[in-house]
Amino acid sequence: MITFDKTPALTRCFLDLSFSMVSMQEFLRKLLPYMEKPLTEETEKEVLLLLSQYGVPQKSLKLPSKLLKNHPYFRNIELKEVKTKTVSYKETVIPKRRLMNTDFMKPLGRHLFHYHPLGYFEEDILMPALHEGETVWMAPAVSEFTSMEEGIRKGHGKCLTFGLGIGLIVYMWLRKEEVTDVTIVEYNEDVIQLFQEHILPQFPEGKSVNVIHGDAFDYYNEDLLGQFDYVYVDFWESTEDGLPYYTKLMETGVDLPHVDFWIEESILMDVKYLTFLYLKHVYEGKVPSDFIFQQDFSLSKYARKIHFFFQQLDMNIGSPEELLSVMHSRNVLRSILSI
Repeated sequence: MITFDKTPALTRCFLDLSFSMVSMQEFLRKLLPYMEKPLTEETEKEVLLLLSQYGVPQKSLKLPSKLLKNHPYFRNIELKEVKTKTVSYKETVIPKRRLMNTDFMKPLGRHLFHYHPLGYFEEDILMPALHEGETVWMAPAVSEFTSMEEGIRKGHGKCLTFGLGIGLIVYMWLRKEEVTDVTIVEYNEDVIQLFQEHILPQFPEGKSVNVIHGDAFDYYNEDLLGQFDYVYVDFWESTEDGLPYYTKLMETGVDLPHVDFWIEESILMDVKYLTFLYLKHVYEGKVPSDFIFQQDFSLSKYARKIHFFFQQLDMNIGSPEELLSVMHSRNVLRSILSI
């Protein structure tokens, strides 16, 4: 069971962590009215002031259109307007001066505050996208490019990806000399059909691209993953559906160093918040198991995992550094979810 040395420094650290959570909630609440709306000169100043007030290191919101237009996928791949029963490619417009996220979570400081980089284009930009109904499932947007940069960079040899979308990471891998072939596991047959008929013919030739129609959970095992040099998992839409899918993968017990997950840090943020609240609950001398019953239904599953993990952990925390190390450890958070 985890225990603590109650020191002034550790008490102060818990207070700072609590304050960072409150600040995060305030920041998001104040920022939300501006998101996905065109900025005037006045509202742009208001957003920049808000970022400055919360220490977010961003001095400008203007994005050069070439940031998107010069990206190899956006520049070279044409998605014609076609549709099937479940999905379609169709053009969408990024209106000029609309404030949008340009990446996912970026931590700020060593506590729990984080932010999303923001920006807007000074012109309307037409962007083809994969839609499921009226929902944009995947598009060659700035946030997609930037959030996949690490996965693109690390791809080498035989690559495997779970989730096809518009084949962005597949295309970028095929452009790399060190990538020999790519395999894709995709559940939706319509997505596969559109990709093979309309996108794949535009990709670089000379390397094998193998598409497997199947459920990611049926293929996520050491026998298959071990056949590849690099694996990238990306079959969720956002952090909202990402956490339950990611948790299910962790529960398999498969943990290999050459497997990465799209927006993993952002997905783990809710677990990190909940882990802090549990540790604070214990530090204050409250009954650990009571923490589970204080959570709403959507979080109770994760609260049980956290409680069980720390009940089994023989560890004493005596300093802020030790507390922060546990809270921010990806291995700890993965272990919690694997229960």
